[in-house]
Amino acid sequence: MLSGEEILKQMKLGNIVIKPFDLSCLGSNSYYLHIADELVIYDEDVLECKRKNKTRKVTIPKEGYVLRPGELYLSRTVEYTETNHYVPLLSGRLSLAALGVTIHITAGFGDNGFKGTWTLEICCIKPVRIYPGMKVGQVCYFPIVGDDNIKYQGKYLGQVETTPSRIYKDSEFKGE
Repeated sequence: MLSGEEILKQMKLGNIVIKPFDLSCLGSNSYYLHIADELVIYDEDVLECKRKNKTRKVTIPKEGYVLRPGELYLSRTVEYTETNHYVPLLSGRLSLAALGVTIHITAGFGDNGFKGTWTLEICCIKPVRIYPGMKVGQVCYFPIVGDDNIKYQGKYLGQVETTPSRIYKDSEFKGE
């Protein structure tokens, strides 16, 4: 895993991009990411893998928004990141986890070559009030062993808005 100093060095070399960047968010081996001011909520009781699901957007006001148990919320990071020659890993913040909030259920690993904001999958155990711009997680970087010529070219490359699932674009569902 890269140290904080190495993250800075790799940013200067252009291998890691974090925008906006705030030096006070750099830790010993990670960088704090912040939640944007929007949530995307699915408007269907049963979510479908073979098609795009209906969603609605909600703005998180500065007074905060109460997350409810049993609901899946999507948001995104304020920060846009790019990664070359490293595998980024986004982990939820311990202080939020201690309140029963998860920001990534299974999708914390990024890909070498990813460019965009991170979509956050958010659930909670008890009602919790969240605020726009609050620290929500940390990204750390792992070196790749071996050649790293294969770069991410997937369906989420370049996303800047909160992005609902695009699983319906997978080859296994094409033509159905």
